[in-house]
Amino acid sequence: MAKAGKQLPLIDVEPENMKEILSVAREYKEAVTERISWLNIEKEKKQKILELVAKAKLTPLENGVIRFKCDGMTISITPRDELVQVKEDSAEE
Repeated sequence: MAKAGKQLPLIDVEPENMKEILSVAREYKEAVTERISWLNIEKEKKQKILELVAKAKLTPLENGVIRFKCDGMTISITPRDELVQVKEDSAEE
């Protein structure tokens, strides 16, 4: 009998659909890598928007939010966490 806290050796048995599981697992890892890459691009673009809006010296609304429309998009920046939102005017909420 094994001591408490000690892991027993793993049984080397593969499920019948192992190839299918492995294929989907590889696709999953690829999707995670791609999502992380897109997240980094999103962060860069957010920072660039913040820099450009600061450079424009726009006057915030009473609540501190900067909001403006530009070619069919509404851009707003909330000062508490510099939340950037970009919406297409035709998009449903």
